[in-house]
Amino acid sequence: MRKRNLLFIAILIILFVGGIFTHAIYMDAIDWRDRGQRYYCIYQVSVGNLSGREVEGTTVVMVPIPATKEGKLFTPPAQKDPYFPQELMHEINNWPEKHRKGPYFENATEVFDNKTINGNWTTFIAETDKGYMLGFRTNETRLEDISYSADFVADYFDIFDPINNGSPILFPVENVSNIFVVSYGEYIKYSSNPTYDSYVYVSDNLGEGSVSFYVHLQANNDPNEWSREYRGLYMNEIITNVNATGNLKVSAVLGQVIPHGNYTLWYGRYGPEYYANETLMVRRSSVSGTYALYEN
Repeated sequence: MRKRNLLFIAILIILFVGGIFTHAIYMDAIDWRDRGQRYYCIYQVSVGNLSGREVEGTTVVMVPIPATKEGKLFTPPAQKDPYFPQELMHEINNWPEKHRKGPYFENATEVFDNKTINGNWTTFIAETDKGYMLGFRTNETRLEDISYSADFVADYFDIFDPINNGSPILFPVENVSNIFVVSYGEYIKYSSNPTYDSYVYVSDNLGEGSVSFYVHLQANNDPNEWSREYRGLYMNEIITNVNATGNLKVSAVLGQVIPHGNYTLWYGRYGPEYYANETLMVRRSSVSGTYALYEN
């Protein structure tokens, strides 16, 4: 009888310890899951018709940056320390030091500021009279086109009404079009593609000549927190050519893909004429004094 009790106790201990480590393995799969399985954004910028141009002085180009319509930059999730069974398991498995703490996600300064890209362009976060923008600066006398991309994890954003519910779009944001919504399950989504005005900046030393801009922001919600019918994404896009310098008003369009795979509205977001009659608001002045590095 005593041996049976001891065996029963031993089995309980094994099940208990095994359950703790099984749960630790499960939590590792959640805590260290892929960035695309979180609230995740991809941001792309292309500025063309620059390659081969010869200029004097410092050249500066600025584009919209991911932020809410009020200009608040995204907030990354807080880093969480592993709890004891995870720490013990990582120690036993000899995990590298970077896995002895939870995943760390960069803030806006770390993602966007002071990166050197092709053509010796250096990125910076600018604080302009229109609000924050992403800048590119070079002292090269012969320019190259700008090609830049970044991705980041946000603490949370709403794909159903990103404009009004504090989600990152292409800031600065002005003159948002009328937004019409339709019911979608327990939520709403846009019945058409909202548009709004934003700005790009071209420094005076570029002089005359067309400069092309393509700015794209794609953001998806966390598929681990949402059932299949509510998983999706939204995209913001600017496609335009400018023929002036200074602060230039440009048009942006936002489209949703809810649920995943339903690209109907996005594919029909605009025709070739959408940007054809765009009116550029030009402020001809030096960029000097209008920007400063953003500090958290």
